[in-house]
Amino acid sequence: MNDISEREALVLDRLALARAQLLAANLELRDMQTRKAQRSERALTLSNVGRALLDAPMVSLLASIVLGSLIVGPKRVVPVVMRVGVSAWLTRTVRAVIGH
Repeated sequence: MNDISEREALVLDRLALARAQLLAANLELRDMQTRKAQRSERALTLSNVGRALLDAPMVSLLASIVLGSLIVGPKRVVPVVMRVGVSAWLTRTVRAVIGH
């Protein structure tokens, strides 16, 4: 009987040690993931740039104008930008007048 209780105590000690090691590894992994997430929020990645452009519509407009100028040339982009800009300005003005 005494031999069985010693074995049980030995197994319970091993289980407690394994549980403590797993808990320490889990806490370390969570800490590492938190630090990695904080770094990735500040990093210049495509998803962060996309999020920034969605938050600032004028910046996205400017970026699309620059990109369009690089792709098709400024001679084709300027008339389109002016036409779209004037129509957007008129729409915004009419909405403001009707809203008041």
